[in-house]
Amino acid sequence: MVLRIVAALLLVVAIGLAWPAVRHLRERPPSPTPPVRLSLAAPPGSELGSGDEALDAAISPDDRSMVFVATTDGTPRLWRRAVDADRAESLSGTDGAQLPAWKPTGGVIAFFSERTLKQISLADGVVRDLADASAPAGATWLPDGSLLFSPESRGPIRHLQRGMVMNATTLRTGDRAHVFPIAAAADGSFVYTAVRDDGSRVARLVEPKGEHELITTGGHAQLVGDLLLFIRDNVLLAQRYDPATGVLVGRATSLASGVGVSASGRGLFAASARLLLSATFAPRARALTWLSLEGSPPTTIGEPADYWQARLSPDDRYVALTVTAPLIRTLDIRVVPTTGGGIVEPLTLALAADSDPVWSPDGRRIVFRSLQKGQPDLFVHTAHQTEATDEPFLRSPLDETPTDWSGGRVLFHAPDPKSAFDLWTFTPATGERQVLVKSAFSETDGRWSPDGRWIAYVSDESGQPDVYVVTSEGKSRVRVSLAGGSRPRWRRDGGAILFLRGTRIMRADIDPSSSRAEGSALRFLAARSVIDVPGVRDFDVAHRRDAIVALLPAQPLVPTPVTALVDWRSLLSPP
Repeated sequence: MVLRIVAALLLVVAIGLAWPAVRHLRERPPSPTPPVRLSLAAPPGSELGSGDEALDAAISPDDRSMVFVATTDGTPRLWRRAVDADRAESLSGTDGAQLPAWKPTGGVIAFFSERTLKQISLADGVVRDLADASAPAGATWLPDGSLLFSPESRGPIRHLQRGMVMNATTLRTGDRAHVFPIAAAADGSFVYTAVRDDGSRVARLVEPKGEHELITTGGHAQLVGDLLLFIRDNVLLAQRYDPATGVLVGRATSLASGVGVSASGRGLFAASARLLLSATFAPRARALTWLSLEGSPPTTIGEPADYWQARLSPDDRYVALTVTAPLIRTLDIRVVPTTGGGIVEPLTLALAADSDPVWSPDGRRIVFRSLQKGQPDLFVHTAHQTEATDEPFLRSPLDETPTDWSGGRVLFHAPDPKSAFDLWTFTPATGERQVLVKSAFSETDGRWSPDGRWIAYVSDESGQPDVYVVTSEGKSRVRVSLAGGSRPRWRRDGGAILFLRGTRIMRADIDPSSSRAEGSALRFLAARSVIDVPGVRDFDVAHRRDAIVALLPAQPLVPTPVTALVDWRSLLSPP
């Protein structure tokens, strides 16, 4: 009898315990986390990506950070930013960087620069050369710590392991090149894109058990879990991959429209299990344009190109331009007649980046920053003599950037590892270097007044870039702009400073009652807007007339935002 009672009680308890389980099974699963759309902004004074490619990025293995390329004054470099942060930090030693790839351990990033595959350690900032890559087209780390990379515009994917390089793929009949490898799984699988002789692109998957084609794509492709991401007609699509059959199944789902493809065939997107970055493709070439300060219509000079810096010669007859070479993506300097006719003269031809041209006071020479010796130094070249050689001008452990040359002294700024950028002078006749303005903040872009008695420069001590003025000896400092300002340029008579604020060129006049006695401080009137220049990259003020030469968009500026989509997989229907 007792056993029957116990059995009955156990049955009641079992039914009671089973009911919540049954009810739970009948409940609908919770809805997936809705995607969150964010926008990735360029660091101040920079443009995202390089050239016409607004996105060149990699996402960390833990989805918490990203590293991306941004270009400042024509020099692309790597920047790192936490996903939940609103600011990014530049990675020193990555000038010219492109196509970053994050190591699975999270502490090392591979990238290409100066026709070389390199890596940077995030712990100590050490950069190492890994392999030659004359025309790179992507790299990826495998789980075992080895690297896959595409070093040339033709040929197979290469595998770098323990210092040895070997082929990782084999060209099939009709293949021209294998590019943009991306690791796909813990077993060493990876996806690459085969470029066919007819120009078509096919995504292929390489697994331990073999290799097979997945789909034709307009750009590269990436396998994230069981989803293949690829581009077709500028739409980023996702389609499920069945590992049992080795084929794509179901219908493709649109993730983003208007996604661009670079000239090399790389889709402008990067994805991880949780984060998806994408961008449009929009030409960003600039035209050299004369802008009159007296109201005359603008005049365009020569053909548009990827210009970044412009500096007028002392007689205004020529302009030295920093331009990105279209094929090898490095910086060169050209000298162009400002009349629109005449011959465009290449001043530098080195494979390394040459930038920041500054004319000598007599207009016969141009000093510039160059990486041709493997580290940044200053060189000088005789103007209008293409056959002349680049001569060393200033070589030191500092990373100097020249900004102006007057009265036998060259202005430059250079970083201090213990603080920020400082303003220096260099006297070529004696070889003397002297720090002019130094603080815990950054002082950059110094410019002599026409009479050589004052220097305008940019400092961020107010929490934003603003324009300041000191005497030629670095004393009697006065603030010129109160609401932001960069790229100061003296008016030709020295009575005002023009500078850039947002999309406007501003003008701050010297107070007529201000004393201009030797060693005294100047006073400036409130700045006022002179002209709106949306998309301007650089400008310089003429020495012989009231005009400005500026680098303006060659066509109407089209915003190219980079979209960050968090939890993008929730856009897909359940399998």
